[in-house]
Amino acid sequence: MSDIEKKSQVPHDLSATPSLEHEIQSSDNISTSGENTLKDEELYSLKDEVLHKKMKLINDAIDEIGFTPYHLKLFFLNGMGYWTDTQLTYLESSVRTFINYQFGYKFPVSNELLAAGLLFGAVFWGFSADLIGRKLAFNISLLLSGLFTIITGTMSSMASYCIFVFLSCFAAGGNLVLDTCVFLEYLPHKNQWLLTFFAFFWGIGQVIAVALAYAFLPGNSCESADYCPSHINKGWRYVYYTNGSIVLFMSLLRLTVINLKETPKFLVSNNRDAEAIEILHDIANKYGRTCSLTLEDLENLGSIKINDDYRKHIDFRELFNLVKHHISILFSSAKMARSTSLIFLSWFLLGISYPLFSSFLPQYLATRGSNISASDTKGVYRDSLISNTVSMAGPLMAGGLLYFFPILGRRGVLCIGGISAMAFLFGYTQVKNRAQNVALSSLSFATIYIYYAVLYAYTPEVFPSHARGTGNALAIASTRVATVIVPLIAYYSNTASSVPIWICGAFVGVIGFLALLLPYEPSKYRVV
Repeated sequence: MSDIEKKSQVPHDLSATPSLEHEIQSSDNISTSGENTLKDEELYSLKDEVLHKKMKLINDAIDEIGFTPYHLKLFFLNGMGYWTDTQLTYLESSVRTFINYQFGYKFPVSNELLAAGLLFGAVFWGFSADLIGRKLAFNISLLLSGLFTIITGTMSSMASYCIFVFLSCFAAGGNLVLDTCVFLEYLPHKNQWLLTFFAFFWGIGQVIAVALAYAFLPGNSCESADYCPSHINKGWRYVYYTNGSIVLFMSLLRLTVINLKETPKFLVSNNRDAEAIEILHDIANKYGRTCSLTLEDLENLGSIKINDDYRKHIDFRELFNLVKHHISILFSSAKMARSTSLIFLSWFLLGISYPLFSSFLPQYLATRGSNISASDTKGVYRDSLISNTVSMAGPLMAGGLLYFFPILGRRGVLCIGGISAMAFLFGYTQVKNRAQNVALSSLSFATIYIYYAVLYAYTPEVFPSHARGTGNALAIASTRVATVIVPLIAYYSNTASSVPIWICGAFVGVIGFLALLLPYEPSKYRVV
């Protein structure tokens, strides 16, 4: 047995509790807490012991190298994917009224195409990450998104506008799937909590989108659908050009500032051991760190069987079988199936409550009196900018709770976020003036973002690496399906009443309690 194999038999000093690899060494092994005991079959449907052992060695090597400037660059450049997702969502919602004025529409058809693009993008890029690797999808998706967003601003009809809204969101839809996946698979165990901070970039994206709308729309938009030709309604075009240019610039930063390498865990799970070793040693040598893992250590364990048969002759039938195989891993045991199902349900309910709250808020405020909401467009965007800026505190609070109060774990902080968001949403139904409106909407967004931040981190942590892209894709797709439903609810329901707010509050409260039923606590083990 090599030194690196022996070292993998003991828990890392970086964690106060046993790592995941240590916990699942045998079906008899019992952790100190009891609840986190995982058997091999709970994470690996085919019980590929070779894959299991190789992942242990890769994890040990990553922990040995530690957190480097490469990880820091990954943190910021991956965060830009979160940034883009919310930036494009808020971009479309901010200009939708003026788009409908110009092209004579009332039904939110563009919002439906946005949601559809994000849905299909999440599935396509997420599945491809497990098939062709993380690197290609990671680089291409953001680049295409920036280009399509700029082109959207040039459209002269609702049909062409919706097509490019779909394409830009299809390209961006995989970012939330890939960003956490790529970062997590390079991250040392003691730094896993950093995943919660990615939602902070989500806040940056929406603040930029609202700020640009605030800057361009009030003075460059028509006031009604009665007369709204293009030459007096150029504000939405300016908003698209500037947002698209920002996204395109970020995609170029990804290609130039960091030369993203394929993740070692993806390479090892596809029998590309030599490439995985080369990447790990390159990082270690560049930053003066130590990496004891050798190619012989991996090759002595044998070959991975779990993906081997599918990589030799890929056709559509085999591709379908490979996708089905990756999905089956997510439900490979009763415990894993429970975890996966609760995660998908949480994403779905959150995908209804948060966008629905945003969609019908203007109509609800209009029924509460002129002193509740701003009297002009500029004031509305100003209030929105304030509440969205405050929302950025949510991920910071989530990270702080995990770092300073580790006893809470991921599930505890999820519960806190859901329950507190429910309380503020219920309180929002009683607002009496504009100051209360801004304050309660700010607190509602911030507490929802506590939940969002931890759920984004938790989701990839509980999926094994060889099905992580697929699991992430289906989780994000769950919330995208809900996003497709929301415009229909907002369009056909009585959004002037407080009933939808009560529903939103109830949903986030439910998912807060559901968090306590999740079977795994990633803060107590090393992610494979």
